[in-house]
Amino acid sequence: MGERQEKVGVNRRERVNTDYDLAYEVRWFFTRLRGGQTTNQIASVDRFGVVRKDDRNSSSDISIERTDTHTYLLNIHGTQDSDSGEYHCVATPWYLSASTGSWTQAGELTSSRIFLTVKFAVWESLQLPLLYGVSASIGVGLFSLVFGLVCAHCCCRNTMHTPRSRNKLMDLEMD
Repeated sequence: MGERQEKVGVNRRERVNTDYDLAYEVRWFFTRLRGGQTTNQIASVDRFGVVRKDDRNSSSDISIERTDTHTYLLNIHGTQDSDSGEYHCVATPWYLSASTGSWTQAGELTSSRIFLTVKFAVWESLQLPLLYGVSASIGVGLFSLVFGLVCAHCCCRNTMHTPRSRNKLMDLEMD
């Protein structure tokens, strides 16, 4: 039996060697391949570390993880079919000049596009509910059958009834 993928990560790693202090502004974009080719920003982290999540589908959630100085990870939790599409990120380095103390924005770095396909395994997702449903219905059916037979045998027992003789009735009527 296959397991459903609950978490998908999109990793963006940028290496810049410099003597300056460095911060990144990272934005993730999603292009749905069905229903239009529009690219939407789904999440971002500004250079101060503030995370913003934009409107998405209601079935899955995203989180952003910073694993080291130059690595950010986008996680998609509870993936659904609507999460299928192309993902990419754009990182903007910001340098702090030691001499002036001011931040300077460098050119944007764009990642390659990652295509994510979410396959919904119908049979694997229905196996346990079908097994429970069939087992429950067979169990209830057998219990009902046995209970009905026991009740019929014990409670509805036909007691030996001796009918009155017709002669005595006739005698009574004749009087």
